[in-house]
Amino acid sequence: MIDPHDLLKIDAKHLISHLPIPDWAIQALNMAPYVVVRRAHAPKGQIAAGIRGKARNERFGAFLPADSFICQIKPEDLTESTLFENKPSPVFLSLKLASEILAKHKLVWGPGGSAGFELATGIVTVTAESDLDIVLRAPKSIPIHIAAEIIHAMKSCPARVDIQAETPAGSFSLLEYANGSATMLVKTKFGPILCENPWKSEMNKSMELLKNPS
Repeated sequence: MIDPHDLLKIDAKHLISHLPIPDWAIQALNMAPYVVVRRAHAPKGQIAAGIRGKARNERFGAFLPADSFICQIKPEDLTESTLFENKPSPVFLSLKLASEILAKHKLVWGPGGSAGFELATGIVTVTAESDLDIVLRAPKSIPIHIAAEIIHAMKSCPARVDIQAETPAGSFSLLEYANGSATMLVKTKFGPILCENPWKSEMNKSMELLKNPS
């Protein structure tokens, strides 16, 4: 299954874009021919893909035929400590601590963002200012006290840690959930949704409205 945050190794000639691909994006693909799966609606038979450059503002959205990628790397494929144990930056030190914290709860997770990209491609993308982005698979409800425990433990990490919980319908901030917010902002491929419980049927109703606004 192809999910948001997955990294796909590609041949750039297969990219589909309705806008000219920027020079920086072409250079980035020459260095590391990988795109990240975007959370966006794609035409049938295509995948929404994003190209990331060196700067935070260098992000370009395109599409890819669903059968044209060379290999797929999921965030949870990048949790083996040997991948990052010799990387001394705050982000990778935080990743080591995060792996110990999440192992206690037997959750499926992996690094996304710049840390995941660097571990997957070998291209240095993490800087001293980088946050640690974590993708947490949450197909079933997570008890709020467990979420709060995880968030509290992550405060010991030297880098800021952002955990996005991924449900079958979309993703939400674990911090927001742990804080007991009355409504949650859930990001879906059709747009953001406000709901009380990201696992309940109200999500499906909201998504149907986004798909069919009329």
